[in-house]
This record gives sequence, structure tokens and C-alpha cells, in this order.
Amino acid sequence: MYKIIIRFHKLLVLLCCVLTQSCNSQKSATPEQEQILKDAKANFVFVEGGAFTMGKNGVSIAYEHEVTLDSYAISKYETTWEEFDLYFLLNEKEIINPQYRNGIKDYGPKYAAKKNTWFLAKSYCQWLGEQLNLPIDLPTEAQWEYAARSRGLDVEHATNSGKIEGGVNDNYGVDTKVGIYPPNSLGIYDMSGGRPEWTNDWSVMYPEEPITNPRYDTIVNRKDKVIRGFHKLSNSVYVRSSREPEQDGFGGGFRCVCNQKTPIE
Repeated sequence: MYKIIIRFHKLLVLLCCVLTQSCNSQKSATPEQEQILKDAKANFVFVEGGAFTMGKNGVSIAYEHEVTLDSYAISKYETTWEEFDLYFLLNEKEIINPQYRNGIKDYGPKYAAKKNTWFLAKSYCQWLGEQLNLPIDLPTEAQWEYAARSRGLDVEHATNSGKIEGGVNDNYGVDTKVGIYPPNSLGIYDMSGGRPEWTNDWSVMYPEEPITNPRYDTIVNRKDKVIRGFHKLSNSVYVRSSREPEQDGFGGGFRCVCNQKTPIE
């Protein structure tokens, strides 16, 4: 029995060593790369929690229901290629489509990253959280909509006025760098007119009863994850879509949230 205990102890020590080496296998960031991480942290916008009516009757599978959310923070921009590439580079993986980086405009460092699966988007957000020592993840669908509607206002579009304004919003829906067009009243950009964005949730029907902090990452009724926001500004902010999480060819992007109830310091 004593020998068995000794062997088990040695296995535990070996496992700890392997895990430590794995955790330390990431390359050290250069000063320029450290700045990218600092900027990503500074770009989170604090969203004070509250209650709101999520969804809108008359919009397909977006029926109204009452939701209460805790406070959180959300990135003011969609994750850029510059940020997304850093995850790959520091972990010594090949970046997505390196052959297009010098020839196609919307693969530039300040453009929203696309060609990412739900799995990669979630991995990036959680990795960013590890770098910043913060509880970062993909937003739930409720967090996404609450922020897009400037804390649940009854608006159709994620603009400062909640409307489409001629002249100001004319070029929404074309591929441009993040943050080119005016933000909504919380200071968050491109939740209308940007790239379709992955959320954390599986696609489910909204509940009829009031719910607090809905999170559908363990309840799988279908095989697809919810996507919110679309290239065309004319699409209502209430419209829902979904894709299977391994899909990467629809031009989707994402942004991250920090699930901390107080502002990030």
C-alpha cells in the first residue's frame, strides 16, 4: 500500500510539472504586444445592470420577456485582427489566412476579425481574461442586446439616437476599420452595421417568465449558437440569427465582456 501511495504521489508531481510547463509555454509579449493588451483592457465600457424588456413582439423568435442583468463591461469595439492575431502569435500558432494580410484591405490590423469559429472567439476572450486577470468571456445574448440598446432602451438601432440618420450613418454596412462611425449612447461601436457577432448562448426560445442573468451555455436545444448584429444598419437590433459553432465562413466577428460587477481599474 505504501508503494502505491508513493507512486501516486510521483504521478501527481509529474502531472503538476506538465501542467506548469504547459501554462508557461506561451511566448513573452514584446512591449508593442503588451500595449495591444493594455489597449484592449482600456476599451471595455462599463454597463450598469438593470431590468429591461428583451426582444420585441413581431420580430421572429424574439418574443418580449423581462430580464434583469448584473453590471458588466463590454468592449467598445469588435475584436480586431491586431488583437486576435496576438492570441495566435504568443501561443505560436499560425494566424488566420496570412496570405491575405497585405493584399485585402479588411484584413488590416484595425479591422474587425472574421473567419473565426465560435470556439476560437470564446478561446480568445478567455485567453484575454487570463492575460488581464479578469473574468472575460463572450457576451450572453442578453448582455449583447442590453448594451446594443444602451441599457435596454426601446430603439431599433445601436446608434446614438437609436435611429438611422441620413448623412451620419450613410456608409454603415461596408467593411471599414472598427470605430469609424458614431457609437451608441453608451460609447459602444458597430453593434449595428458591423460584423455579425457570436454570443455565448446556444439558440433557445425565450422564456415566458422573468429571468435574471440568463445564460444558455449548458442547455442545448439546437446545434447552433446565437449571432447578433448584422452588416446592414437597416436590420433591427432585435433580429436574431444563429450558426453552428464550427462555422467560420459567414464573415462573423465578436467582442468580449468582462463579468465583473464593478468598473475595471
